[in-house]
This record gives sequence, structure tokens and C-alpha cells, in this order.
Amino acid sequence: MPRTADHDSRRAQITTGVRELALASGLGAVTIAGTAKAAGISVGLVQHYYDSKESLLADTLSRLLGDIEGRVDAAIIRAERDHARIEHMLGAGLLELLPLSPTHQSETYLRHAFAGLALDSPTLAEHQRTFDRRLRDRITQAVRNGMACGEVTPETDSLLEGEAAFALTQGLAARLLLDQDDGARSRARAAIAARMASVFVGRCAKESQPPTRTDPIEPWRCPPS
Repeated sequence: MPRTADHDSRRAQITTGVRELALASGLGAVTIAGTAKAAGISVGLVQHYYDSKESLLADTLSRLLGDIEGRVDAAIIRAERDHARIEHMLGAGLLELLPLSPTHQSETYLRHAFAGLALDSPTLAEHQRTFDRRLRDRITQAVRNGMACGEVTPETDSLLEGEAAFALTQGLAARLLLDQDDGARSRARAAIAARMASVFVGRCAKESQPPTRTDPIEPWRCPPS
């Protein structure tokens, strides 16, 4: 276990170097040598872990997307602890995909930069598709969970709403990369809230019931009675 942990820590150090270099000079400027310098290690050590620039970029993207999804999960957990409606759990998770803070802005910039490279890289494209599909599926499941507890009407098309909410968030993220003034950020938050309110129009049957468990529950799911 220590050996595996050490290797993972070293890979994290190297891919952090890639991210720092990409943020400073663009993904096109990333090289093995430049990454080694940014990470404060030797070129040979980078090559020990990554046999090509493509494998280096693929692991960097994988870790970046994992970080983003981790932030989404953390936001959902916080909302769950507050016994929030699914509407607000989902909204909190979607806001984590927007560049509303310096850290989120850096992550969003890198994600979009990688999307550009993915047009010519099947490996990077698969990472992006898997991430996007997983998020869409989670949004769709949140809508279905809303149906189960009464927040969403039974005739709602959960697949369509999942696609629409994800597309809205993607568009807002791209827009905010170019327009970071307070008004734009405020409108983006309002757009997410309005979309959620238009889908989650009902009252959860369990909203008035006190929570009966403290263990983690399925993301975006109304706590059982």
C-alpha cells in the first residue's frame, strides 16, 4: 500500500505540474521537459511514469475531472446535511461546474482547453464523454428521485431534463470563461435556480418529516422516512 500511495502521490505531483504549466502558457505549451521543471523533478522521473505526452495529458485530464466531480459530491453532501430539497441539492451540484471562484475558473478553463485537444485525440475524447455521460445520468436520476418524493410531476421526461440542465450548465460555464463580471455570475446562478424551480415544482412528501438516519444517502435523493 505505501508503494502504491507513493506512486500515486508522484503522479499527482507531475500532473499538477502540467496544470500549472497549462494555466500559465496554454496546453499547447506542455512538454515533458516543461512539466518536469514545473513539478520540480527530473525529466527522467516524468518519463518513468509516463511513456508519452499523450499518456501524461490523459492522466492529467482524468485527475482534473475527478477533482471537479469531487467538488460536486462535496456540495451535495453539504446540502444533504442541511436536509435540502432535491431541487437545491442538484442546484448546488451544478453550480460547482461553473467558474465562480478562482479555483473553479482554473478547472473550467482547463476542462475546455482539454475539450479542444479531444477533438483530435480519441483517448482524451473518451475521458470527456465518460465524465459528461456520468453527470447527465446523475442529473437524470435526481429528477427521477424528485418524482418519487413528489418534487417533480410524474409526466416529466427525466432524460430530457437531464440533458437540458447539463447543456445549460455547460453553456453558462463557457460564457463565464469570457465574462467574469459580477453581473454575469449573478445571472448564471439565477439561471440554474430558475431551471431547477421549473422542474422541481412540487413539495416533497417527506419534507415535513424529521430525518431518521445519519449515514450517507444516494446523491440527490430524498431521505427516506
